[in-house]
Amino acid sequence: MSALPSVQQLLHRLKAYVASFPRTVWLLTAATMVESTGRFMVVPYLSLYMKDKGVSLGALGLVLGSAPVASVLFGALGGHLSDRIGRKPVQILGVCTSALAMFGFAFAGGNVFLLALLNFMNGMTRTFYRPATNAALADLCPPDRRSEAFALNRIALNAAFGWGPLLGVAIFAVMPRAGFIVGGALNLAVGLFLALAVPESAPLVAGRSYSLFRRPRTQPVTASMTTVDSAQHTKPDAAQRKQAMRVIARDGIFWAWMAGMTLIWGAYDLIQSFLPLHMRAQNLPLWLYGSLLSVNALVCVFGQLPISRALRVAPIAPNASASKLLFAFGFLGFAFLSSPAAVIGSMLVLSVGEIWGSAVQSRFVPEHARADLLGRYMGLTTVSELGRAFVAPAAGFIMQASGGQGVFVMAAALSLAGGFLLWRAGKARDAQSVAAPA
Repeated sequence: MSALPSVQQLLHRLKAYVASFPRTVWLLTAATMVESTGRFMVVPYLSLYMKDKGVSLGALGLVLGSAPVASVLFGALGGHLSDRIGRKPVQILGVCTSALAMFGFAFAGGNVFLLALLNFMNGMTRTFYRPATNAALADLCPPDRRSEAFALNRIALNAAFGWGPLLGVAIFAVMPRAGFIVGGALNLAVGLFLALAVPESAPLVAGRSYSLFRRPRTQPVTASMTTVDSAQHTKPDAAQRKQAMRVIARDGIFWAWMAGMTLIWGAYDLIQSFLPLHMRAQNLPLWLYGSLLSVNALVCVFGQLPISRALRVAPIAPNASASKLLFAFGFLGFAFLSSPAAVIGSMLVLSVGEIWGSAVQSRFVPEHARADLLGRYMGLTTVSELGRAFVAPAAGFIMQASGGQGVFVMAAALSLAGGFLLWRAGKARDAQSVAAPA
């Protein structure tokens, strides 16, 4: 008798696995897939689009840096709103405003100030959508399933990262402007889907009627809807906000973690912004860049869930930090290797580091934050966007002065420094987990 499971058994297991998560988790995952498809159709080629419109490398870096500045400025607001008025309206606001920004890119031409404003809007809206989605997933899943839920959402994102750029390069080669229009339309479709199909999950908002123009009317809240102490509901809103921000401001472990993630995301964003410019300077074909993004997506799609399940209760510090060694090797490969096979190999190494690190990085904030402050913590994770705000302009001037090699050597150094900070913060969090009562 064969030890291999039958097709029927496999389908039964798959059905049971799907049913083990709330239906809303899958709805949010589908929304992320469509939203990310629209974004990845155009974002990896935005730097090429601007360069072809006559924008200099120095100005290009400043334009790209405007999005993370917006993310930082609006991150706390987006997190606060997702706790205050709910995950759903914040998500809808984010994707709809992002659609308007994409439509603007299609007609901005080479106007640097207008491009910077549109990219600022795009960064602001991503700050609203992503933290609210992550907070919703944390609302819906128990702690031991959150890593898997985040992995599923990340798989959807990376699947879009695989086919989005391939669609984008086909459109970019024929009519660059059309990609922005299609991406904006997909974002509007996601907004409509969220409005019609996705229920609210925020603990303090579920079960309430809500209007943009008046305060929510509270209905009876059950124990399953919130874990927040009932005494907190009687405090004035201003006092609640001040107390919440004092708690977060004094959280040294969280801010050390965010410093590490700031360096990591600053380096990682160079794949989307300056890697296509570096490859063009090396006379490598544009299809190879699209293939690199597809390789990264395939590794993440097929590898993320197994490794997230394997590391769902693993120590955070050693895994988050050691994975950044693979980031550094990958970036050094981009800097010094020029054959297509070697560049693809570099992306494979970096991608393994990405799924290894993200399996534990996605757990840090939900496991560390107080339940009633989760949305605010998630919103403040956008502080890590400061890395992109500083690194992108620096990369533009470095590339203008010395070429792409210097840019990706810098990326390798930032990855190692960020990994060290993640190790320090993760070690403190792991110690708290061990000391906490069962």
